[in-house]
Amino acid sequence: MKKIAILLLAILTFSCSDDDEKGTEEDKGQWAMIFNETVKSDSNPVDRTEKFMFDGERLIQHIIKQRYFEEEINNEVNLSYSDNQVTVTTDYLTLVYTLNSEGYASQCVYSLSSQNRIYQFSYSAEGYLTGIVENIDDTEYSSTSLTYENGDITSISSKMNGLENKFIYEPGEESSTYHLPCLGLLEIHPLTFHIEALYAGLLGKDPRHFTIRSCPAGSNDEKTVYSYGFDKKGNPSRMICQTTYAGGQASYYPYTRNISVSFE
Repeated sequence: MKKIAILLLAILTFSCSDDDEKGTEEDKGQWAMIFNETVKSDSNPVDRTEKFMFDGERLIQHIIKQRYFEEEINNEVNLSYSDNQVTVTTDYLTLVYTLNSEGYASQCVYSLSSQNRIYQFSYSAEGYLTGIVENIDDTEYSSTSLTYENGDITSISSKMNGLENKFIYEPGEESSTYHLPCLGLLEIHPLTFHIEALYAGLLGKDPRHFTIRSCPAGSNDEKTVYSYGFDKKGNPSRMICQTTYAGGQASYYPYTRNISVSFE
């Protein structure tokens, strides 16, 4: 159940970032992207539904519903836009993003009664997210760097509490006009705190193609494979990721995610 709780807080991939490929808010009106998934656990499965509500190109709400036995847990995240700021609010936290001239977040302030977290975001000349620095109470806590080749993510390196990790990513040939971040990306600290910003397109230009494989750098003990399905109109209809280990067993649940995608 610990993993499920993390996923509830963490939930959570890609629209075309070129202006000539985007519709206007007036053209699209309000619409929703919906994820449905059954999450494996060490006891009983959990049914989870995520609904991303958009007004034109702007994400305005993210609703997560999880059902375990007869209990249903709901979490609602709302986004509001004002000048060069976007505010993300839930019942228990508020994040305030300051946008640069390109409309991407340059800073995020996450304030709690016990601490203040400030995130600084950096981008390449092409607009891709290349770095995140996390400061807690004016002290650097973590840093993350992303590298790209021909517009696709090839690696992510992170440092936290003196520990360093690096993951290698391999792009495929498929893409989408929707914001659909790689599922593995959503579990990397500190991006777990910025799920809505990713789906809202606030963290830089989208990679050109979906990721099809990822693994820890220098290790053959673990690998994750990603696959995607599309409907007749070319819209994404399914996202699947499966992590396998050298011993054939997953060290945590869920090691396989199978998400159906629909629109309304």
